[in-house]
Amino acid sequence: MRAAVRAGIAGHAVMLTALLTGCVSTEAPPDARRPAAAGDPSGAPSTASGVDGEADPERVFTATELKAALLPAAALGRHAKVTGTYLGLFGRYGGGDWTQCEPGDDLRVEMRGFEGASAQQTVHLARAAETGRSVTVQLVSMPAGRTERYLEIRRRLHEACPDVTVDTEAAPVQEHHEARELAALGDEALLEISRQTGSDEYDGTPSYAVDVRVGGVLAIVTSGGDKETGISLAARTAQRIRAELYAAGGTSGRAPENPS
Repeated sequence: MRAAVRAGIAGHAVMLTALLTGCVSTEAPPDARRPAAAGDPSGAPSTASGVDGEADPERVFTATELKAALLPAAALGRHAKVTGTYLGLFGRYGGGDWTQCEPGDDLRVEMRGFEGASAQQTVHLARAAETGRSVTVQLVSMPAGRTERYLEIRRRLHEACPDVTVDTEAAPVQEHHEARELAALGDEALLEISRQTGSDEYDGTPSYAVDVRVGGVLAIVTSGGDKETGISLAARTAQRIRAELYAAGGTSGRAPENPS
């Protein structure tokens, strides 16, 4: 793993230059195998380096340390407000129902076996009177090898079960799943896209989640139907993890000069 990171330094520098000049898309082809980037709320490109090869791969953090590494509301915009913070053990909820997909059975069983400290917060980004625009950020700490394996399982689960039928009280619903690699964000990152169809209630509107790994810390950013906000928040979160937990430089998540 470390050798691969060293071999990719030159290529990463070229990619970063292209991102900063706006000449390349931040979404990699579906079969690419490494990392992510996004624009910040002002629209300027934003990247965040990982820590592979720089930090102890077995190092883990407590839930309290993870909580301190969550972005403060002030870094997310003038009207942002944290509406809930939860500490505990890792548990991945949402993101689809693969129970009816037999090829994914072994992967689902393995996914339930991941354990690690976790800190999660929900943030409302709009004015108090406005609905919607809420995002959830969850930080999870495990040895780096475990977080790598977790992302690999998520990739394989999407490949094995791109379309799943879920029985509901009203009528069967079709869930459509897709995972895309994101380039230049953390040590690796994945954009998960899910859609539901089957009735007027399920019109196929996509929902997004970003999984980004920085060393042994996994950040899961769920942003509903707002892909750009999700990727931008994932980039800021990765920078915060690198600076606050690994003390590896980068931004500490201070508020931008002109918060949205």
